[in-house]
Amino acid sequence: MKIRSAVPRDLAQIVQIEGLCFPEETAFPPQMFAYLIHYAVSLVASEPEKKVLGFIMGYASGKAGAVYTLDVHPGYRRKGIGSKLLPALEERLSHLGAQAIRLEAAIDRPGVVELYRKAGYRERELVRNYYGRGNHALRMWKNLDVCLCLTT
Repeated sequence: MKIRSAVPRDLAQIVQIEGLCFPEETAFPPQMFAYLIHYAVSLVASEPEKKVLGFIMGYASGKAGAVYTLDVHPGYRRKGIGSKLLPALEERLSHLGAQAIRLEAAIDRPGVVELYRKAGYRERELVRNYYGRGNHALRMWKNLDVCLCLTT
């Protein structure tokens, strides 16, 4: 598995994975992903034959960064893909000046919340109806370690 920057030819696979991970009413539309591939930090985990297994997208603005989305194809979950994509994005955002990163995680997906906790994210607040009526999220933050900015 290789983590690399997303490119326009990844769009169809990214949209497919998003549809497998989120219901239609909360899934990002294809146009949003096309925009993010060009203007955000967008990374994919892929196999040598160019099959996308998962992706993460985020941005940095000043000293803060955010994760827009982290999706892993259901057939490839629990294989460490999300655990590799997250620090790769953090490193890129750190190089862009982010000192802390924010994300939202659905409270009804405890495995996802635990992934973020293990990566050092801490809950700051409950965001009601974030994923639609009755579907709440935890807003979580992580202060980036200065060592992310250093290359060895």
